[in-house]
Amino acid sequence: MSLFEDNPKRIEPDQAPVLSHPVRINILALFTRDTDRSLTGPDLLADLVADDTHAFGGYDVGQILYHRARLQDARLLPT
Repeated sequence: MSLFEDNPKRIEPDQAPVLSHPVRINILALFTRDTDRSLTGPDLLADLVADDTHAFGGYDVGQILYHRARLQDARLLPT
């Protein structure tokens, strides 16, 4: 077995910078817990606020959609 064997769960190098923002990490965590969940802006914002009102209460749907799009661009979320 190779030390550097392919691992389908490994993040690609171009995906790593996308995960430098806490909103993106939390959106990805929501999706990882439930891959059938809604990825609409209002639903993501509501769930982020429900998880941590202090951290996400000041965000609006447009900001969440921006971060969702960055995750989709990096192929970490479905389009």
